[in-house]
Amino acid sequence: MEKLPIFSLPCPSTAAVREPKIIDEDRGLLLSMVFDDDGHKRQMDVLFVKPRAFRKRAEIYCTLWHLTDTYDTVCEVTESDWVAELRNDAVPEWRDKWVMRHFVIYVDSFGCFEVIAESAVLNDECAKNSGGT
Repeated sequence: MEKLPIFSLPCPSTAAVREPKIIDEDRGLLLSMVFDDDGHKRQMDVLFVKPRAFRKRAEIYCTLWHLTDTYDTVCEVTESDWVAELRNDAVPEWRDKWVMRHFVIYVDSFGCFEVIAESAVLNDECAKNSGGT
């Protein structure tokens, strides 16, 4: 299982003014954050499109694997055991119906957040040239 960087947060998570929120919306699953950017509040969301599963691990339970390459960076986990597990648990006619990619990000004072989804997109109110895949 290799982790490939997709995009990094434009502000460090150490500048967050509140704990991130996980919000389930029609358009997908949001990891919503507000940062102090030189005295101004800056809203940023990571949108996980067509989520199939998610899990959050508090900092105290994170291992070196959860931190490496993922600090303030959304990465895709290749050859994910979790994706394989979900496909195996699905009924045969639905096993290969959806795109299932394993994304992971580590956020300071929040922990590790993992999502199985079709894609991940950065929505940044200040930098509209956001990344994603």
